[in-house]
Amino acid sequence: MRRLFFMAVAMLFLLAALLPTQRSFVVSAVSDGERLAMFSKPSVVRIIDGVAGTFLFAPPKQQPKNYTVSYIGLGSGFFINAAGYIVTNAHVVNTSHDIKQKGEEAGHELLFYQLLQQIARDYNVSPNALTRENVVFIRNYSRLTEMKQYHHVIIPDGSVYEFEEKQFGAPVGQGKDVAVIKIEVKNAPVLILGSSDVKLQDHVTVLGYPGAADTFNSGILDSKSSLEASITDGKISAQKRSASGAPVLQVSAPATHGNSGGPVMTDKHEVAGLLTFGGDRVNDQEVSGFAFVVPSSTVLEFVKAAGATNELGTADKAYREGLELYWAENYSQAIPKFEEVKRLFPEHSEVSRLAQDSQQKISEGKDKSSTVPTSWIIGGVLVFIVIVIAVIVIAVVGFLLMRRRGKSKSTAGADVSATPLGGSARGSAPKPEPQRPTPSPSFSAPQAPRSPSPPPFTPNLPAGGGVDRSATIDLSRTVAIIPDGDTAPINWGTIKFVSGLLAGQKFDITPDGSCIGRDSTVSEIVITDPRISKRHVWIGVKEGRVVITDQNSRNGTFVNDPKSQRVTETPLSLGDTVILGESDVARFEYQK
Repeated sequence: MRRLFFMAVAMLFLLAALLPTQRSFVVSAVSDGERLAMFSKPSVVRIIDGVAGTFLFAPPKQQPKNYTVSYIGLGSGFFINAAGYIVTNAHVVNTSHDIKQKGEEAGHELLFYQLLQQIARDYNVSPNALTRENVVFIRNYSRLTEMKQYHHVIIPDGSVYEFEEKQFGAPVGQGKDVAVIKIEVKNAPVLILGSSDVKLQDHVTVLGYPGAADTFNSGILDSKSSLEASITDGKISAQKRSASGAPVLQVSAPATHGNSGGPVMTDKHEVAGLLTFGGDRVNDQEVSGFAFVVPSSTVLEFVKAAGATNELGTADKAYREGLELYWAENYSQAIPKFEEVKRLFPEHSEVSRLAQDSQQKISEGKDKSSTVPTSWIIGGVLVFIVIVIAVIVIAVVGFLLMRRRGKSKSTAGADVSATPLGGSARGSAPKPEPQRPTPSPSFSAPQAPRSPSPPPFTPNLPAGGGVDRSATIDLSRTVAIIPDGDTAPINWGTIKFVSGLLAGQKFDITPDGSCIGRDSTVSEIVITDPRISKRHVWIGVKEGRVVITDQNSRNGTFVNDPKSQRVTETPLSLGDTVILGESDVARFEYQK
């Protein structure tokens, strides 16, 4: 018996071991590179810094001429704080810094240098061939009539903001080539500065706006293409130091003018540093694959000096959660996350497209939000099998134990009947007892004396001694008698959708009511439209009337007229039309 019990226990443990113990996961087709790009791109910005203006050049005995000149540089940068703090290279914003320090005269001189080159070309002279007397002559007969300063940040959705300088290091070769600037936004997408533990041959990814990819002059690409950051990758080639002693990383990722100030990302989705400058030219040609990076440890010094912190904001967390749900094909759960990001940072470059694509996937039946994972189904089946086997084993073991106890009692009874009631004296033979009649196997226990029974009841039989069977009741044919009354359920009517995703469908109104909304976990009637709230409106019966109650929906509930005041709670009359949110989202009529 013990062996059988231990075998049953061992079988239960074996079946329990077969149950899935690991978390379910989705095999995703999203590569590590795409994941890093989607997390990082919204944070990378284009920076425009410089001046432009118009000179009137009027030498003696010559026709005056207007020259439009500009000195404008393009670079990259990225948000390090949700309040609009951006890091870039000092040389990217050097023009604005000089004008801030020296006044507009600094911008005037930059534009005059551009004027010299244009006039030299007009007279078919090399700018380098201009003499001091030529420069003085041009200066005496030219006048700056207009000047405009450009110190702008263009974020990935195309919005343009003027920036303010918060910290400034020094351009390349003069010190630490780092600057911190700020624009007036809230909940901006942030990149995290990583530690300085990068090693040789670690993989890195560079994001930015290289001028070579813009093709402004050729017109091959459309204007929106300039808002799309370029992504290249390579490895840490060397760890060096600048002439000033500051640490510098060398990377093999292709980069060129315009990449300056852009982030260099590790595979941990952290910033290793700022792309700063390229290698020396060879035969006056730019050599790709030799770029240098200011490490994040240096950048962090300037961030702290600017009084900023470097941490993810609320919008970043919602965006990343939404992306994970989107990649897992849980589209109806991803949409609210993307909507939250849009509310927090309306200029976000990715969430509108992702929300629209999620809605399209839902309409195509590709949403897996409500699908039970296969591993759960398998686990449930195995658990059911284990429970059934356990019940069978326990029943068998219990039956065998009860049977064994029954045999033990029978054996004990036989032993008692064969044993004399009194023991014999030590050493003496047992005395034979007189032979008694064997008792019957069945016996009744002695009972207390009863009081005399009343005489049996004798019914009055009709003459002739027969039984009147017309009075006999057949109990097998009796039925319950239900009192008269109207107990049929009340028909409270139905609602019929006349527009939206549920157009043409009808639903019965129940006394307990039903919720209409976007989330199937809290609403009985589901409309998968992002303009519908999770719990939008309740419809049911209160005090004998059909009533609708708005559930604090975002876009409101209206009766008959979408321009009327939004409803909090109101009874419905037959034929009333209820509008959820905007007029084209969902409408239903109250019918009998």
